[in-house]
Amino acid sequence: MERTYIMVKPDGVERRLSGEIIRRFENRGLKLVGLKMVVPTREVAEKHYAV
Repeated sequence: MERTYIMVKPDGVERRLSGEIIRRFENRGLKLVGLKMVVPTREVAEKHYAV
């Protein structure tokens, strides 16, 4: 079984697009096996985005 990680960026969450993004994957026959909403700390965000 192949798995793919998908992350909705902060602007997508702000614009309430998460549901539509998930729906598009499901409409193509992909199955959602997990979902986790995370609000990173500033330190984690800076490290991840190397600002």
